[in-house]
Amino acid sequence: MRSVSLLAGRPTAAPRPTGRTLRERGAGLVEFAFVALLLFTLVGGTFDYGMAWRSGIGATEGVRTAARIGSNGGKDRATDFNALSGMKSALTASGLVDGVERVVIFRTDNIDGEIPTACKTTATSACQVITGTAFRTNWESLAMTSATQTNGCLNVATYRNWCPTTRNNTQATSEYFGVWVRIRHDYLFPIIGDGVTIERTAVMRLEPEVE
Repeated sequence: MRSVSLLAGRPTAAPRPTGRTLRERGAGLVEFAFVALLLFTLVGGTFDYGMAWRSGIGATEGVRTAARIGSNGGKDRATDFNALSGMKSALTASGLVDGVERVVIFRTDNIDGEIPTACKTTATSACQVITGTAFRTNWESLAMTSATQTNGCLNVATYRNWCPTTRNNTQATSEYFGVWVRIRHDYLFPIIGDGVTIERTAVMRLEPEVE
């Protein structure tokens, strides 16, 4: 008669981890932590770089909008009001208006002209300067005649020089309309720094008046 073991069919207990196995698991966790930190750094840095690049594109679109409108406006009193209203709308749509630090409308003699250095901090006779705080107020919701001086410079401007009605848009000697903006873009993951300052400029020739 065959005897049947009472232990047949019962699950075998898992072996207890040895000290070596526990050490290997601990080392694996440490290695995973290092790899995870590296991946987080790469992903966070890539994300912030991409968003800063996107903000740069939005800033470029904003100044181009203003320059296009401003060059078409010529000597009309509403020129700067319309130009910066369009710029503000473009920057708002890109989510950049809260980061605007300074806006400058300036005169130059050619399409490759740069903003006068002084206009980035104070002003010269060739530029009209608006702070970021003033730019964010609701000046564009006012009637144009209430938001501007009689010469076309904006009331919210800290320095009011080279105003629309004083510009030269004659065929042979027409001036160039320049607009510059400085925007602060803060990083979401401050891995490669707290943020970056974006500066963009656009210049277009004033449309000559019909003689």
